[in-house]
Amino acid sequence: MTTFHSLDLSRRRLLRGATIAIGAGALAAMTLVVPTASAGAKFSQKMAQYQPTPKGPQNCGNCVQFQPDTACKVVDGKVAASGWCMLYSPTK
Repeated sequence: MTTFHSLDLSRRRLLRGATIAIGAGALAAMTLVVPTASAGAKFSQKMAQYQPTPKGPQNCGNCVQFQPDTACKVVDGKVAASGWCMLYSPTK
């Protein structure tokens, strides 16, 4: 004799399965969308917390992202060699 419990069709199991399926779908969608959307995109100066003055010895002029004379690989717009942002990464 088959009982309802032996089929294991509980609401908890159904919700768990639905959550896993939705999560897997969202992860797959992000994997497909994010790389194409972020290709070539830069942070705004506000998001990077850019400031036109250095932070101690740290400045855009000695950052690996800086592109002379006034450009940056990761921050949009003109940046000063004497500026600084939270994405600072020193040259080696």
